Amino acid sequence: MLTGALLCTQLLISVCQADEPGRYDDGARWAFITDKTSAQVAVVDTFYHKHVDTLTMKAIPTMMEVSDVQDMLLYIDGKTPQVYVYDLVKKTHWAMAVESIPRSLAVAPDGARVAVALDNKLVMLAPLTNTYLETIPNLSMPYSLNFDTGGYNLYITDQTSGKTKIWRVHDAAITEIQLGSGGNVSEVTLSPDARLVMVGDLVNNNVSVWDLFMEQEFARIPLQSTPWRPYVSSDSEHMILAAKNGQGLVVNTWTGQTVKSIDFKDTTTEIRTGWLESIGVVATRSGLNIFNLTSKEAAKHFPLSAPLGDVVVVADSKTLFATQGGQSQLLVVDLRKERLLPALETGLKAPNLIAMGLTNTICH
Repeated sequence: MLTGALLCTQLLISVCQADEPGRYDDGARWAFITDKTSAQVAVVDTFYHKHVDTLTMKAIPTMMEVSDVQDMLLYIDGKTPQVYVYDLVKKTHWAMAVESIPRSLAVAPDGARVAVALDNKLVMLAPLTNTYLETIPNLSMPYSLNFDTGGYNLYITDQTSGKTKIWRVHDAAITEIQLGSGGNVSEVTLSPDARLVMVGDLVNNNVSVWDLFMEQEFARIPLQSTPWRPYVSSDSEHMILAAKNGQGLVVNTWTGQTVKSIDFKDTTTEIRTGWLESIGVVATRSGLNIFNLTSKEAAKHFPLSAPLGDVVVVADSKTLFATQGGQSQLLVVDLRKERLLPALETGLKAPNLIAMGLTNTICH
């Protein structure tokens, strides 16, 4: 009986803490919106669609990530050789110095380590304990960083050649693969099932797909013009591809066959999926296009008055949030009913980046 009582008490404490005002440790609920013109960050409750708080950072973030497991905001400012850390529970700030100005960050799925891209090397940090871990030398910009879903491997892709180092976390072993034809490529996209890795080949206008299980190229999918970074649905069933001229394709990840072709009739800018992975979302300069991934139904187009900035789909895949140029409000889209919802005021002058701990935006 005593054990049961203790368990109930612990559960009650946990539930109360989860709803405690100002405690932003539910990665699927809270979105953190940066501002282009100030160090303020708006906290948005994505469950109830409202702005609940404004935090003040030590600098204006040029990139921000959330360590959901360890309840931290991690960000860089593009000006100083530091990685800034904000504890979301204790409301404390600190910084970890690095050798040069960081260019990008990638947080491991366990939240315990962060990969920091410098100009000529990569450093691993454990921000919660303020610890410096491994260094991967002999790199050159531009390169992209991506952990696989399990956090077992880090993919480091030279974006001028497609040469990709796969760095194994537990023993620092490195293997290499070639993505694309040897010229410029997009950032890498990994399928959530850790089976496929892919890039847009910016020289030959195709998407190069590598099968990690078979250790060979799976497909090269031609497009009519320069491809955007490919996108994979979070169930790993479909690739969503878009070319800058407005061409769109939905491709089955197991067969490599095209299951849907779409002409968006405008320059494309963003790709997402949502609502139980049945819905695709592609943004163009003129608006937002929402479509069923496999049916013959035409895409539904929503004209926009301002260009999209950062875009996320929340973890339950029901709702899309996006910043827009020149707007203090967030665009909100119900992906289930394929309709726009009332815009969400952030209290910021120029909302820029959106960071969440858990989203449906797994691969992009």
